[in-house]
Amino acid sequence: HRWQLELPEGPVLVQGDDQRLYQVLANLLSNARTHTPAGTTVTVTLGADYPRGVAELNVTDNGPGIPDELQPDLFERFVRGDSSRSRAAGSTGLGLSIVAAVIAAHQGTVGVDSRPGQTRFAVTLPLLPGQEDQQDPAAS
Repeated sequence: HRWQLELPEGPVLVQGDDQRLYQVLANLLSNARTHTPAGTTVTVTLGADYPRGVAELNVTDNGPGIPDELQPDLFERFVRGDSSRSRAAGSTGLGLSIVAAVIAAHQGTVGVDSRPGQTRFAVTLPLLPGQEDQQDPAAS
């Protein structure tokens, strides 16, 4: 895999449990590694939408995509992207349900947009109070 990171110039601050938020990112990156072929590019972007008062984290890959029929239930417990996987192989089908629960507990949202050649998991979290008035330096 090829891993890319796109970060803003300054900090993007949210209030939350750092270990649980780390788990969210680890789960999303692990899924990208596990469910895409070698050579796939995975890009993580972080930014802030100051007018909306949210931090935005995206994990995007150029892999084969998630089947349409699987997408509506993707964040439910025990959903596996590959029915041939078993718990013995390391997949419990809980990773994305954990992501959804952690993000919901932080008053955020998580969603997926997928088609062949591009899958994007988008996470939003409320910005730490006081950041909403900042201007995006890139927009100046």
